[in-house]
Parts: sequence; C-alpha cells; structure tokens
Amino acid sequence: MSALPIASPAETRAYLRLLIGRHRARFVLIVALVIAAALAGMSTPYIVGGMTDAFAAWARGGDGDPGADLVWQIPLILVSLLAQAVLTWASYRNLAVLSERIVADVREEFMERTLALPPAQVEAAGTGELLSRTSLDIGQVQHSLVQAAPQFFTGFVTVAVYVAGAFWVSPVLGAAILVAVPPIVIVMRWYFRRAFRIFHAVQAARADLTSAVAETIDGVKTVEALGWQRRRIAHTDKAIDKLLGAQMDSMRLRGRLFPVLDFSAFLPCLTTLLLGGILTANGQLTIAQTTTVVLIMQMAVAPSIEMILSLEWVQNGSISLARLIGVRGEQAAAGTAEPQRDADEIVELKGVTFGYDPQKPVLKDVDLALRRGERLALVGPTGAGKSTLARIMAGIHRPDGGAVRIGGAEADGIGETALRRFVILATQEYHLFNDTLASNLRLGAPGASDEQLREALAVVGAGSLPERLAEGLDTKVGGRDHALTPAEVQQVALARVILAAPEVIVLDEATSMLSPNAASDIEQGLNRILKGRTVVSIAHRLNTAHDADRVAVVERGRITELGSHDELIAAGGSYAALWRRWHG
Repeated sequence: MSALPIASPAETRAYLRLLIGRHRARFVLIVALVIAAALAGMSTPYIVGGMTDAFAAWARGGDGDPGADLVWQIPLILVSLLAQAVLTWASYRNLAVLSERIVADVREEFMERTLALPPAQVEAAGTGELLSRTSLDIGQVQHSLVQAAPQFFTGFVTVAVYVAGAFWVSPVLGAAILVAVPPIVIVMRWYFRRAFRIFHAVQAARADLTSAVAETIDGVKTVEALGWQRRRIAHTDKAIDKLLGAQMDSMRLRGRLFPVLDFSAFLPCLTTLLLGGILTANGQLTIAQTTTVVLIMQMAVAPSIEMILSLEWVQNGSISLARLIGVRGEQAAAGTAEPQRDADEIVELKGVTFGYDPQKPVLKDVDLALRRGERLALVGPTGAGKSTLARIMAGIHRPDGGAVRIGGAEADGIGETALRRFVILATQEYHLFNDTLASNLRLGAPGASDEQLREALAVVGAGSLPERLAEGLDTKVGGRDHALTPAEVQQVALARVILAAPEVIVLDEATSMLSPNAASDIEQGLNRILKGRTVVSIAHRLNTAHDADRVAVVERGRITELGSHDELIAAGGSYAALWRRWHG
C-alpha cells in the first residue's frame, strides 16, 4: 500500500474539470475546430455519394453528363480536404498549447502540495515514493495529456460527428452502426472494473523499484562496507519481479480488451455495407445514401483505432494523475494560532506519548517544560527516544497522547509557516541546493545582506569559505558545481539557522561532521550569537551537557533525570555514570 494518499476516480474527474474550467475559452475553441474539421471531412463522402448517384442514373440511360460535373466537384473535394487539414492542424495546435498549460498547472500544484506536506509524513513516505511521483508519474501525466489525451479526444469527437452525419443521411443505416455499441459497453465496463486496481499496482511496483534503487545508491558505501551487495541485488530483483508481475496482469487485461475494440471499430463498416446493399437493391435507399454512409464509416475507422491505441496511455495517465493530486497532508496545518516569543514556558509537554508504530510507543508519558532563553541538553543511550523527543518539541511529530504547547499555543493550532519561523530543527542531514552560496544561506532570511551572511559563516567557523571560492558568495555550489565538504555543508546549514533567527532551535547531531574541537568552538559561538534564544541540543559529547542550563536524561522513552550538570552529578544517577565513563 502507498505511503501517501491516492485520489479517488471521482476526485480525479473533479480535478480535471477544474483544470479545463481554467482554460474554458480555449477548450471551447478546440471543440469547435474539431467539429468543423470533421464536418469538412464529411463533405467528401457527400460529394462522392452524389457523384455515384449521377453516374448510376446516366448508366441507366438518364439525361445529363456526370463527367461535366467533375469539373467543379473535384476542386470542391480538394477544397474540403484542404479545409479539413487546416482545421485539424489548428485544433491540434491549440490542443498542444492547452495540454502543456494543464501539465504546467499539475506540476506547480503538485510541488506546492508536496512542499506543504508535514515533515513527519515525508519521512514516513520515504524517498522512493516521492521520487516516483515526481518523476515517473509526472512523465506519465505529461505523455498522456500532451499526446494520448488529445488523440483520444479528437478521435472521440470526430467519430461522434461522423455517426451523427450518418444518421442524418439515413437513420436506418445510422441505426446499423449502433450494433457496435453493446460489445463496446460490455467490454469497457469489464475493463474499468479491473483496470483501476491493476494500474495502481503497476505504479506502486514502480515506486518500490525506484525506492530500492535509490536506497542502494544513497547507501552504496554502507553496502560495500558490510558486503551487502548480494542482499541488495536480491532486494532489487524482488522489486523487479513484482513490477513484472503487475505489468503482466495489465498486459493480460489489454489482451482481452483490444481485440473486442478492434472488431467493434470495423463492425459498423460491415453492417452498413451489407444492409445498405440490400436496401439499395430493394429500392429503399439510393446509391448516394449507401455510398455516403459507407464512406463515412470507412473514415471513422482511423480515429476509432487512434482512440483504442491511446486508451491505455489515457488510463495510465489518469492513475498517475490520481497519485499526484492525492499528495496532501494528513494533518493540514491550517491553524491560525501564533506562538508568543515572550511566553515563560516556550515549549511545554504534558503526558506526551508517541510511537511510529502505535503498538510500540517510543515516548511514554513525558512531561517537560522548557523555559524561555535556556539551553537544554538531551542525553541518554542510543535508541532511548532523544531524536523523537526533539521532533515532538519542534512540532514535526504530533503526539499520540498528551499535549504539546509551543510559545503558549497548542501545537496543533499553529500554522505550518508560523511554526517553522518560531522553531527550527537542525539535524546532521543537510541539503545544498544547486545555486549560489548566498542563495543557499538566504533560504531562512531572504533579505539578509552580504555582510550578515559572512558574519553567520564566521560564527560557525566558516568565515574564510567565501574567500576560498572563485566568485565568493556568488559561487555556485552543490550538484556538479563547486562541491563542498560534508563539514562545510554542515556549517552552511548552521549559518542558515543563525540567519533565520528562530525563537527555539533544536540541534540533533548538528555538528556531527566536525571535529570535537571545531564542534566545541561552534557551539560556544552559537551560544553567544543566540543569547536569549532557547536551544535544545542532543548531546553526544557531554561537554555540551556540561555547559547547558539543564540536562534531561532520556531512557526507554522517559525522562528519568532533569537538572543542572552539578545537580545530576551530585545525585549520582545515570548522568553521573555517563560522565564518569566519558572521562575514562
């Protein structure tokens, strides 16, 4: 099952109507052009039908010279064919423009919804799921909207106009066309009942395969160090087999659909020809009527086949579109509460319980009040719940039980933007965008001056970084441009935090890439520059805990000790034991 929501068919149809509604004028123009092109194309069967009637009358000894009529009929046919070509070109051109604009809308809105996802939901979904939707599903939708959907739409409208024209010429022969409707309706109902589930399974299998490959690439050094090559190959092979099985299911489904549709596309030609011949022989229809309808049905075969061939891509595109518009936050941060910077208890947890698996809580009944302007160090063994507690305090995770107040306001009632301005979580996982160093630094403070950028870099021990780069702050970093070391990337990320100037900063191994001495210097610099701000540090180096105002010891999901360094040493508990081990 997908880690992110998937829109229902009804939601997908409603979204498509919304997209088309934004471009209603162009859509109406396209419909008019397609109908006009079909009508221009139908003029040829009408002219040829009249010609056959005239030649038949002349052959029976009637008056007139049908050959003389060719002088104006053939140019008229050429004009109608030219008009059809021009109108078809105009319709396809406008369809291409409309499709590209709709694709642009889909891309932009998907990115907006993705960036608005709660961080906890992004973490739960994983890289592969989002990467699959960002690349594979976007590509599928683009191909469907730019190529398959226009082909399907123009084919459908053209066939509808041709059928209406056949009814206008002869209602009897028009009724004979409807013999193709029952098999089409039956097979399409059978197909769509199964297609939604099968094509979703294909897309989910593609996401799993993308995730497997991405995880292997991201962790290639770990894979090599632990000798897990065969294990990862086996895992990827399993994902490939799953995708192959899902695609085979879809191929079997199409293998039963397309033969029926192919037969149904040619069936009207057969029925109108046979019935028309019988009725013409009995004098109930003219040769012109039968010829016209048969030619119209022959012309309808090509757009009918185009509809059939594009149907699979349209179906795939609709599934991918459902996956794209289904990306939305499970807990939309639509709150209007504003956290207050002058609140005495800047972060308050009461009876907080949380677990990534509800049956296995990581935190259990945690109470903690963080005072404004204090420095709190979280210490404890690996897996005790320190990082999870830090994410709760940063408002990233919502507790399963208990309450969290940030800046005096309920965390659930604070809007996502206001929350991120108030509290920032800095971890060891940083991203450097493929842009200038200055742009990377200004992410948290768009209006910061160059001097402020240099000051922030100096605080985190990277004051000389701009001078070492060819174009200083304007040097492009990240990606294929100038690559920074992991330590430098971490320093840039910490400088961002300083520039953003949040009221609460939560540091989770934020200096892990730096040497102990450099980390100590940076922490002291942060303390100076962030004086008056509230700082929570997950302390793996106990020197950080020593310098903090208070230390919270986390063990088995609970805070077992809370106090200053001196108080906890005097108490002789877990923290004192950790301190003794730290000093050998």
